[in-house]
Amino acid sequence: MFELKDLEVPLIGAPMAGGPTTPELVAAVSNAGGLGMLAAGYFDEKQLADAVAQTRTLTKAPFGVNLFVPQEPMQDSVLASLDTYRTELQHFGDQYGLDMQSVEITIPEHFDALIGWLEFNPLPVVTFTFGLPSVGVIKRLQAVGTAVGITVTSVADALSAHEFGADFLCVQGPDAGGHQSTFGVFEDANTIALPQLVRDIQNAVGLPLSAGGGVGSAQDVDALLGLGVHTVQIGSLLLLTDEAGTSQPHRNALRSGIRETRITRAFTGRPARAVVNEFVAELDAKAPAVYPHMHYLTAPLRAKAKDAGTWQHVNAWAGTGFENAQSKPAAEVIAELFPSY
Repeated sequence: MFELKDLEVPLIGAPMAGGPTTPELVAAVSNAGGLGMLAAGYFDEKQLADAVAQTRTLTKAPFGVNLFVPQEPMQDSVLASLDTYRTELQHFGDQYGLDMQSVEITIPEHFDALIGWLEFNPLPVVTFTFGLPSVGVIKRLQAVGTAVGITVTSVADALSAHEFGADFLCVQGPDAGGHQSTFGVFEDANTIALPQLVRDIQNAVGLPLSAGGGVGSAQDVDALLGLGVHTVQIGSLLLLTDEAGTSQPHRNALRSGIRETRITRAFTGRPARAVVNEFVAELDAKAPAVYPHMHYLTAPLRAKAKDAGTWQHVNAWAGTGFENAQSKPAAEVIAELFPSY
């Protein structure tokens, strides 16, 4: 079975859902000696199969896939808060001719099909975000030779993942871009700095660790490896690379000169770190904790903004180290971050 310590370069490419992580980027990370990860959180079975097949044409090295754990059903009283948020969103909808009251919310259910596909088409690694899959799911994947990783943001979640039989943990610090992998929708993001969080989890469980969040330089990489983690996870530093599928408005946001990022629920209802644009500034304090419904409610609006090239109204996910992202091949970025490998 795959082990993190076997990697030539102690690197995991963060699975960035919604476009940035492409088969080309996954292959580039794996070809550089790290572990590329497909971001399949919003995929259906066919999309996963196609992405895996395409990645396999680009690399012979190991790569993995990341899935989102399905959320518990939300109470009607919680879902009612979406009606108020629709009204708040209309100000932005008007700019694109979009009636937010007419946006229908449909929650796809692909998780079981994805697990079934991965059981019959095994990959070296599968990681999970937003909680714990069942012990049965973990064992099914391990039975076909797949190493299972769980993304955690607290000691309590690390202990639960260990108890459920995870092979390794992806420790996510509060400076990470994109969604925080809190196990519960209503949980606030962890505020413990990544180095301390790593040490706390090392003291609690004996599992191999990958760590990431806010990594902006080779010095940051060395500092994390010096703590004894097996790999460092890099995401935001890859957003501007040639192989990334980062949209042009997202790229423009990263190059806008704005350096402030914030953990906000404004786009999806879950805490996620993004560049502070007009959307975040106006709606951050008004956003309810409703996921994945908010993701699908705001998706048409974000798509309109992206088509219009308006970075002020898109979810420009970015960690605190994003200002060091560079427009160049991913292999060159990785070589600069891991010069001794």
